[in-house]
Amino acid sequence: MHVLSLVLLATALASPDGHWRVALHARALAPGEPVRVVVTATPEVHDLALTFLDQAVALEPGQEPGTSRGWAAVPLDAKPGPGVVEVHWTETGTPRKDRRTIPIEARTFPEEHLKVESKFVEPPAEVAKRIEEERARLQALWAGRKPAAAPLRPFVMPVPGKPTGIFGERRFFNGQPRSPHPGLDLKAATGTPVLAAGAGRVALAGDLYWTGGTVVIDHGSGLFTVYGHLSKVEVVEGTVVEAGDRVGLSGATGRVTGPHLHWGAKIGDVPVDPRALRDARLFP
Repeated sequence: MHVLSLVLLATALASPDGHWRVALHARALAPGEPVRVVVTATPEVHDLALTFLDQAVALEPGQEPGTSRGWAAVPLDAKPGPGVVEVHWTETGTPRKDRRTIPIEARTFPEEHLKVESKFVEPPAEVAKRIEEERARLQALWAGRKPAAAPLRPFVMPVPGKPTGIFGERRFFNGQPRSPHPGLDLKAATGTPVLAAGAGRVALAGDLYWTGGTVVIDHGSGLFTVYGHLSKVEVVEGTVVEAGDRVGLSGATGRVTGPHLHWGAKIGDVPVDPRALRDARLFP
């Protein structure tokens, strides 16, 4: 049996008889963290498929022969303890499977209590259809897997402002608990230019009930970044952007308490901390 070799945070678990090498590059294996997956395989290996904590990883061919790259995520509700990486492949016509466990760390998040207009806690009945349609559109978007060249360098900040709300906060609106904050709130006066954090294709550009003026960029392999509460959207869907290209102006649209930029990141439908995309450890 060919044993899977795993590299995590530059720590090797080598196997001399392996026809595979899987590298997991991350700041940490903890809830809310994105993981960059790099696979190297010998020519004898075919039909490679990889799952990370029961999530299928969309792999795209890398620049080097025999390599492929993709993204995985540690969900916010992941429990500390062993997690499973599983690989399926075919070799000499025979289907094979290998499993390894990786240590998932514990992580806690603070709470935040906010006061907003009541319509953003209990939306009026007349907007229920709109909210459901937007939810379904976003779910279809997160499920898409568009091929794209893998980013080779850390992402950039979309605005220069400091964080005013952090990723993963357990939020209470008008005393009512809501889902953890799926992004980072950055200080930005209305009209501040908002930049694409990384290269990709604009998958959504428009107005949404919860996040107001919104841009979503598809970076390939299931990785998306989100830019919300914009006062003006300056790109159209389908546009290809580079890191640092302007996509809009910050504002206070949607469910907000004041002007700022909501910057989010998702791998599939799993929210991850966008700050991790700026860490060089994810881009060997």
